[in-house]
Amino acid sequence: MSENIFRKMLDVTDVELTPREPAVCHGNKEQGFECCCDECDYYLLCFPEFDPKKQKN
Repeated sequence: MSENIFRKMLDVTDVELTPREPAVCHGNKEQGFECCCDECDYYLLCFPEFDPKKQKN
């Protein structure tokens, strides 16, 4: 994945997403908004421990 990801972006539902920072992301449902994680293009950035390259080695 590209490292040139915006720090904040709007989802199609106008919820502000913050990839790489799931604790403050409004799309994680904990902030009172609808959960957007299932449809988020940057979902895996919130889980840095998951790296497909490391799993292959």
